Amino acid sequence: MRFRLSLIVVVCLLSVFALAQSPHHLKLAVVHPAWSGVGVQNQAAATKLFQLSFGMGALPPLDEGGADEWPCFGGGTDCSTIAPGGVVIGTPAYTWSLAACDGNNPNATACGQIFWFYEDDTGDNTDDLIVSLIVKQGKNFILDTGKFDFGPNPFPAGSIIIIYDDTAFGTLGQTGKNNGFCAGSNKVCVDPVAGPASVALTTQIGSQKISAKFNINLQ
Repeated sequence: MRFRLSLIVVVCLLSVFALAQSPHHLKLAVVHPAWSGVGVQNQAAATKLFQLSFGMGALPPLDEGGADEWPCFGGGTDCSTIAPGGVVIGTPAYTWSLAACDGNNPNATACGQIFWFYEDDTGDNTDDLIVSLIVKQGKNFILDTGKFDFGPNPFPAGSIIIIYDDTAFGTLGQTGKNNGFCAGSNKVCVDPVAGPASVALTTQIGSQKISAKFNINLQ
């Protein structure tokens, strides 16, 4: 865990699979805005998680320490030229290069960054933070993380969190269940083809669960 000033924390955690075995490198960044306490006090008691923005954006370059240059929140060490209250993400797009995103061999590299923001007002630091990310073309899986467990939710009520994953899609040249970008899901991935793909994401802490869907197009 590393800190960006006193407000911003980036957590880089692996799934239950070793890095060498899994292509999923989901990461977290969080900010605690000055106005967050108002929302916590006034929200409906039964609702504690709120879905915010999501999409697939340009792959970030790496900084001198080898970390992604975005996403980052304004005012932080890695985002010091942006005033507090802002955020930097990769330019989002609907259409993506099939050739760049086709992870059909073991040497395939990420082509873009899938991200989603949410507000956590649960105050629940006992239950695990569990997320999933699924990308399909028709009935075919080209990415499925399964239930990706970050361990006990580390964030206080009022936090704004972004989850992000630098990724491509497909088999990585592997066959059978849990192959390629389906590692950890018990699903079988196939390599992507030209055309639309649907992206589905979920975030869960205890009984609180939110989800979102969007589409991309591989050409």
